[in-house]
Amino acid sequence: MSRRRDEMGWTRAETDVAEVMIWLRSNHGREVSYADIAARVGIKDGARLRRAVKVARVVAANRGDRLERFMPCTDPARRRVWVTRYMRRGHGDEFSARDAMSAARAAMTSVKDMHRATTFEAGNPRSIARSEFATMAQAADECITKVAGIDTVGPQAVRRENTSLLTQMISDLEARLTEPAAP
Repeated sequence: MSRRRDEMGWTRAETDVAEVMIWLRSNHGREVSYADIAARVGIKDGARLRRAVKVARVVAANRGDRLERFMPCTDPARRRVWVTRYMRRGHGDEFSARDAMSAARAAMTSVKDMHRATTFEAGNPRSIARSEFATMAQAADECITKVAGIDTVGPQAVRRENTSLLTQMISDLEARLTEPAAP
């Protein structure tokens, strides 16, 4: 089954991504919602637009630019509206830093979940791939150990209440790693 292509040889999805990218690049640094993008690009606000924005985020990353995650608008007049911004390489501000820290916190939560799940499966005698899960658990351990210095970053980047559990987990891990192995 072939995809329908226009006279330029592009599929509808490729055209949608191109139109979204062109519009976002021309609105560099502005907070825009899905409704804003839909109104300007001519794609109905729905699954088709959301797929195009998702691909546009990947294209932006490949270019060295950044399409930030959707976050609540900072403008009081647009309360409860989720917005994103397209930032060209080398540009950033407080909003970008907030977005980056949110992504970092989500990533660390995922790493902690990965560590918990893979450690369990590595110790499970009925697991289908104990050695592979043990390798993944070790990789998660090493990742968590690498970010052990996150407390030295500063209060602007890291919320202290969120790091106490991570710090505790890292110190437990380091204690476990330094203990001699039982014969």
